[in-house]
This record gives sequence, structure tokens and C-alpha cells, in this order.
Amino acid sequence: MRTLGGYVWADSPVHRASAAAKLAGLVAGAVLVLAVRGPVALVVVAAVVCSLAAVSCVGWRRLFAPLWGMRWFLLAILVLNALLFSAEDPWLSLGPLRLTAAGVERGLWIVARTCLVVVLGTLLTATTTPQQVVDGVRDLLRPLARLGVPTETAALAVGVTVQFVPTLLRESRQLMRAQELRCGGVSSRGIMRRAVSYVRLLVPVFVCAVRRADELSRAMEARGYRVVERRGATSERRHS
Repeated sequence: MRTLGGYVWADSPVHRASAAAKLAGLVAGAVLVLAVRGPVALVVVAAVVCSLAAVSCVGWRRLFAPLWGMRWFLLAILVLNALLFSAEDPWLSLGPLRLTAAGVERGLWIVARTCLVVVLGTLLTATTTPQQVVDGVRDLLRPLARLGVPTETAALAVGVTVQFVPTLLRESRQLMRAQELRCGGVSSRGIMRRAVSYVRLLVPVFVCAVRRADELSRAMEARGYRVVERRGATSERRHS
């Protein structure tokens, strides 16, 4: 098993499934995760997600790596809900902040649902190449082409976005390393200074994204990419 960007090379039923089916399954799974009520239903959904993850042969470490990167965000969601959601029967009161059982329960529900949706999204990107994602979006939107909807443009936008994410993540890591070399390790600072350091990264990351988009648009124009009509639907061609 080898990895290339976000995609994991493997031979599994999930890899062999069509991209359109996996995209539709992702949307349906996200809706189901948000709609379930009660711990039993959530456990059943989690068991189904874990079964798909096991069948995919992607590896648990690869699937749960994004959750580790989101740990502070998930912790913030849990803490904010635990302290601000309810004011009835508080376990602990500190000014306007009240730690309650209802708040903790709500925070755990949101964190659990977020984790399941993230794992489903990671499972999609790990078993589907960017080109397959574009083809899947095109297949799902094909009925709308009869109504004049520019489905090929939408598929192209999705494909470009999917391919941009690993590039932006790689450049973000490079910027963080450069910042650590100049100013010391970010993790060794206090919470406020750490937050300020991360905020300062937004501007150079945004500039890198704009530069990459401009370079891509110039490259596509130089190669003569354009959207043309073909058999009742739009398709992208390259004209030399």
C-alpha cells in the first residue's frame, strides 16, 4: 500500500466503487450523522463507518490523522458547549460561565458527529483520485446539463479545489517551519501567543493560494483550455 498526496494506493471494494457512488454516499452519510438521535443510533452509524474504514485497507492511522490535527478545535467546541450551552443545575459556576451536564452532553454530540463526518471525507479522498472525483461530480450533475447548468465548469472547479488542498497544506507546513526557525517553536509559547502566530500565517497562506490560482489560470490559458458543448452536455477540451 502506497500513498500519493491524500490518495492511498490499494485494492479494496471501496477503491473499486464508482466515484459518483462514493460522493453520493458521503452526502447521505453526513446527513445521516447529523440526523441521528440517541446514543444507540450514533453507535450504529459509527460501527458502519468503522466497517467501511476496515474494508478500505487505508489504515487507521491515515484515517484518523486529520482528527489529531483538529484536536484543539474539537476541544474548543466541547469546552464552549459545556460552559455556555445551559445554565440549569451547574456543576461549577464562574461568573457567566456554568459547567453543566447538558452542555457537556451537547459538546460530546457535536464532537462525535464532526469526527464521523471528517472520517467519511478522509475515506473518500483516500480511496478516490482527484480525476475520479471530477468524473464523479460530472456524473452526478449530468442531469442538470439539460437545464443549461454548466456542469463541466462545476466539475472542473471541484477538481482544481481537491488538487489545491494538498499543495496549500504543504506550503502551510513550510511557512510554519520557517516561522519556528525565526521565532522559536510555536508549541512552546502560551495559548495567546500561539493563537497570534497561527493568525499571522493566514495572510501568507492566502497570498500563496492567490498566486497558485493565478499560475494555474495562466497555464490553462496558455494551453488553450476552454469549455465547449458536446453531445448535449459540456466538456472540457484542450486545443493546441
